[in-house]
Amino acid sequence: MANNFSQRCPEMMALLRHTEDSIFFKDMDGRFVLVSESKARRSGVRWEDMIGKTDFDFLPQDEAIRCRDDEIFVMETGEAILDKEEELTRPDGSHTWVSVSKFPWKHTSGEIIGVIGISRNISKRKNLEHHILQMLSIATHDMRSPIVSIASTIKLLSRGRFGEVSESVKQTLNDVFNRMVKLEKIVGEYLTKSCVMNSTRVGRKEKLDLREDIIDPLLEEFSQEIENGEILIDNRLGGIPGDKIFISANKNWLVIVYRNLLSNAIRYTPRGGVIAYGFEDKGEMYQLNVFNSGQSIPEEKRKSIFEMYESESSTGIGLPVIRELVRRHGGDLWYEDSPGGHPNFVFTLPKE
Repeated sequence: MANNFSQRCPEMMALLRHTEDSIFFKDMDGRFVLVSESKARRSGVRWEDMIGKTDFDFLPQDEAIRCRDDEIFVMETGEAILDKEEELTRPDGSHTWVSVSKFPWKHTSGEIIGVIGISRNISKRKNLEHHILQMLSIATHDMRSPIVSIASTIKLLSRGRFGEVSESVKQTLNDVFNRMVKLEKIVGEYLTKSCVMNSTRVGRKEKLDLREDIIDPLLEEFSQEIENGEILIDNRLGGIPGDKIFISANKNWLVIVYRNLLSNAIRYTPRGGVIAYGFEDKGEMYQLNVFNSGQSIPEEKRKSIFEMYESESSTGIGLPVIRELVRRHGGDLWYEDSPGGHPNFVFTLPKE
């Protein structure tokens, strides 16, 4: 088929020869039919040597299975996978980050006959992200201690430890103290984020009361913003009021997930609107969500909100990071419109 294709489409063959992107055509069984010379070079062989073989001949088994699963999805659904970031192991043992897109390969009759894929090396970008996160970790670590020290001094001032203060001054000091506490939490969150993005391990899990340990403290933290926006909070979690809902998770990470989702919900909920927390038992998984009665996110922006440094969340890198947190717990996070056409962020967590 490769020879026939080269005769019918010399322009495509020229592209496959000269492009630096890795391009491939695979049949329904995952066998390479055509590949670019750059892909063959990165696989340590000539392009002719890849024809008729599969990813299982060039990648570790777990990576090959992952690639094959994606391609089966594309062929069965007819849907494309766009810009998926993957880490691949080269024949020499080195690791490379690529952004890969896969599309259904169709016959002129419209029948799907395989998969077309294109990937681009993004290792430099990933390394840059890694260095940025390292710098963020150092900066937030250095900032945290003086913030805690200043907050402690303000608290002592408000209690009259350095001399009597009037009620109006005490009120001002308490307000400044609360703002410093919130700032310390934000700095701590960024520190946790940088640790998360530089580690593949989930931190220590513990049994958490979802309402008592996570939801209620965050509602208290954002109480002023909620009051200013006249926002109604529905935190029944889809269960009978008073029921205990326990989640096995890393507390710091789960707080970050909910803090970002709540912060975004407050930001986009109109005055007098509603924010709701949901909960469903899905067997092996719990499904949770944060809903707000704001406007739906436009279709063209739903992908970019989960991309690093392109997110429109309140913290800039919030949504990409919290999705990573959820995935490392064994779940996933996504956006969908509610039946009324309002934003709804949904995520799953395993029960154990």
